[in-house]
Amino acid sequence: MFKKVDGKVIVLSDIHYPHCDEGLILSIIRREDPDLVVLLGDIVTERVEGYREFLKRLPSNTVYVKGDGDIIDGDTEYLEVESCGKRFIMFHGHQLLNESTQSFLARSLKRVNYYLPVLGYCLLARLKFPKGYLILGHSHALVNFKKIKCANAGTMSLIKNIYNDRGYLKIVKGRVEVVRL
Repeated sequence: MFKKVDGKVIVLSDIHYPHCDEGLILSIIRREDPDLVVLLGDIVTERVEGYREFLKRLPSNTVYVKGDGDIIDGDTEYLEVESCGKRFIMFHGHQLLNESTQSFLARSLKRVNYYLPVLGYCLLARLKFPKGYLILGHSHALVNFKKIKCANAGTMSLIKNIYNDRGYLKIVKGRVEVVRL
C-alpha cells in the first residue's frame, strides 16, 4: 500500500489492546492532529469486549499494518509513505526472523549493548529494502538509527517485554522524531 502525505505522520506500534491505556492513545492522536496515523502491528491481540469500539474511535486517516499477534485483519503487510519527497517503508518486523530466534538474539545481544539486537534487525531489514527510511515495530524498542535510516516505533502496551520503550514515532517535514512517554 502506498500513501503520499505532505503533513505530519505518527506511528504507534504494539498497542496490544486491551493491554494499553486507550485514553492515552486517543489523546496522543488528538493532540498530534496528524495527517496520517499508522498503527504498526500487534494492535488488537485479544478478542475482548470493547475492541470494536476502540477501533471505531480511531480517526478515518488511520492505516493498520498487520502484526504477527493481531487477531483482526490489517489494511496491509507493508506500507510505503512518501513525505516531503522522502520514502518511508513501514512494516511490523516479524517477517524478518521467527519469534524464538529473534527473542534468543535479543536476550543474548542486549547484554553487550542495549540496542544492538534492534540495530541487527534494522540491518537485516535493509537487505530486504535497500532504499528508503525503514520504520519497524515488533521489538517494543524505541530508537532511531539516523545513519542507516531505520527506526523502531516502540510500544504503547503495558505488557512487559524484552524492551519496554513506551512512546511513538513522528514524521514531520520528512524527519523521524522519537517521542518518549
